[in-house]
Amino acid sequence: MLATAVTLALLASASAADGTPDARSRSFGLTAMGAAACAETEAFCATTVLPALAEDPKLSAFLADARAAATRARADSDGDASPSATGANAVADNYRAVVATAALRFPELLALGCCLAAGACADDVAAASSGLSAEASKDASRRAAAEALALAADAPEAAHKMPAAALLGANAFACRPPDGASRCGAETVSMYRRAGTAGFEAGAMRAGEALLARFAGPFVDESSDSKCPPPSETSKRDPPAGDRADAAAAKALFRDLLVSPEMDKRAALRLKELQRAEEMWLLKSGDKRGEGHNRGLKHDETDIAFVLAAALVDGAVRLIAVAATCVVAFFFRNTHVGVWFRSFVWRYSGCAGFARRWRLVMEAFGVTPHRRVSGGRAAARAVERASAKKMAKQIVKEILKQEKNR
Repeated sequence: MLATAVTLALLASASAADGTPDARSRSFGLTAMGAAACAETEAFCATTVLPALAEDPKLSAFLADARAAATRARADSDGDASPSATGANAVADNYRAVVATAALRFPELLALGCCLAAGACADDVAAASSGLSAEASKDASRRAAAEALALAADAPEAAHKMPAAALLGANAFACRPPDGASRCGAETVSMYRRAGTAGFEAGAMRAGEALLARFAGPFVDESSDSKCPPPSETSKRDPPAGDRADAAAAKALFRDLLVSPEMDKRAALRLKELQRAEEMWLLKSGDKRGEGHNRGLKHDETDIAFVLAAALVDGAVRLIAVAATCVVAFFFRNTHVGVWFRSFVWRYSGCAGFARRWRLVMEAFGVTPHRRVSGGRAAARAVERASAKKMAKQIVKEILKQEKNR
């Protein structure tokens, strides 16, 4: 601990002296969470969910009715307008209306979400976007899919019917977060952590990476997809960059993954990146502290290095004071002042009364012999008589001895 504190103090002092800390924007090796989440969502839906749903006639009929309602509502709203006037957003909004207004069960939410992510519903949205780009149509369908799959992940029966729905909903949400949310927001972290609790290590890893990206803040590469968006009015509930609670939560998640045979190397790399982010925040806060002292300003930001150094100095001073007091008391223990002080402390601290009561208990149980207590004047006279008899016997013995020697 002492070596760590000294190292941090030296780093902070060197940073303040140079005035040029290494606070440049840099990438921490985070994966492009959005692209990876989209790919995993589409792959899981295409290979697992949609083939199973195709064998269920009820869900197939439900999807056919939902597709017909979405396309028919668009045709009614278009009128004589061209397809490019409304585009993919109209069909996607119709699907979102079905998700929001209809009382859908878990299988129906799962079916509609995967249909929008990698099925025929996504083709409907793309077909309605003749005047829009492919990315715009994909964004519209992914947004609707995220809302449906997020609701499916929150369904009570998802835990025992399909535990993988938790990870699927988190990936869909991270693929295209709703308006006002981000891939580093509290909702994304909460959904991924629930997936990790359900037994999916990828969910715990994604939650830790989102917390790491949010904690690193300005130090993440601007061109990286892992860069968290700046805070807005709708994301004020999310902690700011540099929040130590995010660092602690991410560290706990990464440490739990060190025992995983698949995630151990990635978790170790993330722990190193987290440590590097913490060091950069220390350098930045130390530089701000130095500027505040130079300008005569007060900053509320506290540098951990200075806190550790102050705690170590305070502890050392207290230890030295206790040691000096013990040494002085040892050398003056037999002097008049030392004896008086010891008796004073022994009497008025309560130790004497406790020792007396303890001895009485021990005497009552026969552990120690009873102390003889003076019996008053009669006892004193008895003692005097015994002493006088003893002295008389000694005198008589001496007289007899002297006569014998004559």
